[in-house]
Amino acid sequence: MDRQTFAEICRCRRVSWGSVLFEFMVPHTVRVLARAGYDWLWIDNEHSCHSYQAIQEVVRTCDDVGIMSILRVAQSEYALIARALDMGVSGIIVPRVETAEQMRHILDCAKFPPVGKRGFGFRGSHLGKRSVSMAERVRDQNEKRFLFIQIESRRGVENFESILDTAGDGINGVFFGPADFQMDLGKPDTPGAPELEAAARHITSVCATRSLSNGVPAGTIEGAQHWRGVGFNLITVGSDEGFLWTAAADARDELRALETG
Repeated sequence: MDRQTFAEICRCRRVSWGSVLFEFMVPHTVRVLARAGYDWLWIDNEHSCHSYQAIQEVVRTCDDVGIMSILRVAQSEYALIARALDMGVSGIIVPRVETAEQMRHILDCAKFPPVGKRGFGFRGSHLGKRSVSMAERVRDQNEKRFLFIQIESRRGVENFESILDTAGDGINGVFFGPADFQMDLGKPDTPGAPELEAAARHITSVCATRSLSNGVPAGTIEGAQHWRGVGFNLITVGSDEGFLWTAAADARDELRALETG
């Protein structure tokens, strides 16, 4: 999949399946997930502990095999946002967005003038060219790299429409964080909490009226089915570690039956 196709998916709010790259930040993991047929990877840099060098290697591999590299940065700081985009990722997710002021700051960090205030710097090889003009670089980053925000708290939901008003056409979609929303409610391990379901449906409803994609992480196929029914269209299923753990544990359970056979 190329960025133009993924941009069309986002514009039309079509269903697209991704997976999370979390533990095994190596090129071969990217190749496996791409061959399995996923459209995009949620490369997690919020809760993982990998170097920028390791992340850049998997981003380059994403380009080589045709899978979108969507990197979740740790927080909405200039150094983290700008550095991630300078690596040539297809796009980023900025977590824990709660106010319109924070949204304005994110745009300033992610976009070159006149949209934002990001400092200029780039290697032409990121576009597969020996060199690029400054104008070409600005167009690529401001118009063709994906910017998503993640809403994970009651405050973020309360301010959601003002956040989107500030974002304008500067973002490609919104992700919901159900786990952190449960924590904010003080109700961990309650995926079916009425307040959580109401927040999720509010996000998908508002996004639909503004023709914005909306996404969510799902740990299981059943979870993916549920969130699709709520109205999310960009959904991750599982993770590198989760797939390995599940397959290994299932096989070991079957082996135990042979011990008494």
